[in-house]
Amino acid sequence: MFSVKSVLICSLLVALVSAYPQPQEEEAYLDPEMAWDDSNYPLVRLVRSPEGGSVVLTASKDQAGREASVQYNHNLYTSRDGRGTIDAYAQASRNFDYNRNNYGGGIQGRWSF
Repeated sequence: MFSVKSVLICSLLVALVSAYPQPQEEEAYLDPEMAWDDSNYPLVRLVRSPEGGSVVLTASKDQAGREASVQYNHNLYTSRDGRGTIDAYAQASRNFDYNRNNYGGGIQGRWSF
């Protein structure tokens, strides 16, 4: 039961962190209320496309038993002409009746000629 809770909490934290708005790097440096000198720079992450990611949570009950899963997809890079992409994906699932866990993920690249 502890592993189910930890998987659920981790997946929710990943979804929260990926959805949390971060300031644009240019906006952080141009803010007049913040005086930045050479020793004090704001910590901002590089902006990624918000439309390039998705998180899908599913739960089902069928002949195979009760199962829950989470899938995360994110577009890391798209070429200027749209012909090439690099995507990252991760998935995790748990069958509660048979105590089976399944984890996976990777990076996939496509280029259209």
